[in-house]
Amino acid sequence: MQWRWPIPLTTFLILVVVTPLHAQAPSGTPSDATTPIEALHQVQSNDNLHLLAAYYYGDARQWVQILHTNRDGIQNPSVIQPGQILRISLSPSWNPSEPYIEWRRRVHDLTPAAKLTPLEAPGQRPAAPKATSPAEGAPSAAPEEPAAPPKEEG
Repeated sequence: MQWRWPIPLTTFLILVVVTPLHAQAPSGTPSDATTPIEALHQVQSNDNLHLLAAYYYGDARQWVQILHTNRDGIQNPSVIQPGQILRISLSPSWNPSEPYIEWRRRVHDLTPAAKLTPLEAPGQRPAAPKATSPAEGAPSAAPEEPAAPPKEEG
C-alpha cells in the first residue's frame, strides 16, 4: 500500500506557507497594536514608584520602567513629590479595572501597615502596658521553686 498525503499538497502549502505571510504586518511600519501610548500621572501624597508600577503594569518590580521614562524628572527614585507629573508608557490595550484613587484605597486597606494604630504625637509618652494578673495566664515575676523529690518510705 502506498502512502498518500491526507490533504492535497497545494492545500497544505497554502495553509502553512501563505497564511503566515499575510498575517504579518509589513516590515518597517510600526503596528498600532505595538506602539506604546503615554499616560500622564500626577503624583499624590504617599505615592511611590512601586505603587505606580503595580497599578499600571500589574507588577511593582517594573518601577524601573517608570524611572527610565522619567529619568530627567526623577533624581532619587525613593523620593517623588506630590504634584509631580510622571509619564507612564502603556500598551494601547491597557484598560484599568478601576480608577487609580479607588485602587489605591483598596490596596492600602489590604496592607498590614494600614491595620496598625497611629503613633502618638511627638512629645507624648506612650501609654503604659496594661497590667495582667497571674490568674489571666501571664507569667509571675518570681520563679517557681522546683518541686521537692518524693520522700521515700522505708
